[in-house]
Amino acid sequence: MKQRKKSACQFALDHFDLHYKPVYDLQWPSIRIALLSKSKYCALVNNFASDRKQIDVSLAELGAHDFIWSAREKFVHRQSNYEGRNTLQSGTEEACVLLFAFCTFLLLLFMLLILPFVPKNNLLGFLL
Repeated sequence: MKQRKKSACQFALDHFDLHYKPVYDLQWPSIRIALLSKSKYCALVNNFASDRKQIDVSLAELGAHDFIWSAREKFVHRQSNYEGRNTLQSGTEEACVLLFAFCTFLLLLFMLLILPFVPKNNLLGFLL
């Protein structure tokens, strides 16, 4: 029986599975799916730009989604349902939500862009 030759793509996928599955263990399937999914782009808009409203409109027309604002809205909605109020008590809570969203974004970037290039045996030294 004639064996079918592996494509370059399948060969690369097998190599990634062989190398990164032991490194990331249970997290590897999620990381693999993210790497194989359609690329998503992001934009960081300067809050002090003179034409901020126009930039927001342009990005919305391109189908952009403000995930930080969405996270804030979900937080406010949960808080209002939990405590029976409609607004945040202080700017500190809002700052915490924005900081959490930003840190999550940075962590995702770190996991996808930097960690794959760190050798497994040097991962602990790299993080410390």
